[in-house]
Amino acid sequence: MIKKSAIIIGGGVIGAFTAYQLLNKGWQVTIVDKGRFGEGCSEGNCGLIVPNHILPLNASGTLFKTIRGMLLKDAPLYVKPRIDLDLFKWFYRFSRNCGQRNVLASARGRHALLQSSFGLYPSIVEKEQLDCNWEMGGSLHVFRTAKEWRAYGAVDAVLRKFGIAAEKLNRDRLLHLEPGLSPDLVGGWHYNQTAHLWPERLLEALRRLLTKKGANIIEDAEATGFETHNGRAEGVRAGGKIIAGHAFVVAAGAWTPQLQQELGCRIPIQPGKGYALTTTRPLAAPSRPCFFEEKSVVATPWTDGFRLGGTMEFSGFDDSLNPKRLKALSNGAAQYMPGITAGAVEKEWCGFRPMTYDGLPIIDQSPRLKNVTIAAGHNMMGISMGPGTGKLVAEMINRETPHIDPRPYSLERFSRTGFEKTST
Repeated sequence: MIKKSAIIIGGGVIGAFTAYQLLNKGWQVTIVDKGRFGEGCSEGNCGLIVPNHILPLNASGTLFKTIRGMLLKDAPLYVKPRIDLDLFKWFYRFSRNCGQRNVLASARGRHALLQSSFGLYPSIVEKEQLDCNWEMGGSLHVFRTAKEWRAYGAVDAVLRKFGIAAEKLNRDRLLHLEPGLSPDLVGGWHYNQTAHLWPERLLEALRRLLTKKGANIIEDAEATGFETHNGRAEGVRAGGKIIAGHAFVVAAGAWTPQLQQELGCRIPIQPGKGYALTTTRPLAAPSRPCFFEEKSVVATPWTDGFRLGGTMEFSGFDDSLNPKRLKALSNGAAQYMPGITAGAVEKEWCGFRPMTYDGLPIIDQSPRLKNVTIAAGHNMMGISMGPGTGKLVAEMINRETPHIDPRPYSLERFSRTGFEKTST
């Protein structure tokens, strides 16, 4: 009996977990990537699995912070001044999604996918013996100002409606948990339901696992389109070849819109450039991930390493490393934990997060090609949402009852705005 074959465009964490689920369902899988497997945004993030991050970027007055900081190149949020009609449209829709009704709708969709992934991760890591520095140690949101510390209570109130509760800590209790924090801090919020891992090692472990299970990984082969017949894809054009298959998954992250004409729909994803600085583990490293809130910097400790990450820069696909923004990470973190940047620098990185204007990913069938599924636009949550997305996509392709409601991630939500069309 000939196995059905699935071609996955994109070798990041979403493509990898989709491949894992399809292989377990008996599919033959080929992954095609424009670069190297596991690179891109999946490589340099802070490796957090954070089911409490259900609120989209729209929820915290981000639009106004962005406008204020547009001309400050070291601001946590920066938009490079330029004429870009697609970016203007994206920000217009972003602003329209700042209302409570839209924010809560996004939160419900994010919550389902985050809870699914958080439940799947431990069993996959244990069953497949993935060597990725997996730890379930909780996380801290840390504040320098009393105003912002108290304001976080509004976020906590919303999260409690979803069954997610944080412990509010004054300065003394915060310093008891993390003695290396600055005594100038006012307090924090502690979440038990948080895990973290080393993302590069996760992708390396997944590559070994997928190859062992029979997956074929083709690198340096950019997908440029599909060979089609009667409304279905028969093959993908990549690397000068046509790779045939029965089902196709577009999990190309921020590059997914480059295929939107072939897919028959608009893909409102903008590349949100993030930065990370990896060092040896400093003596002052915290024992758990810390969010330094006023500076929008995240610190992730591992047993044999340490990473600072953050910032959001809308500058198109400019992949140059801006030293000012890297310096902003270390300078910002040092205000919360003196000595935290004392480790030797091992890696400086930037990458493109696939940002949708409502904070939800797209997990849906192409309106033009019925055997092509889009799985992209996970914003800053690809690592956190990977296992749940992979399972949902595999269920959709295998025509099984989905384990979570797929409707929040549909393309139809864009057509309801009257701004994005689902066909061209």
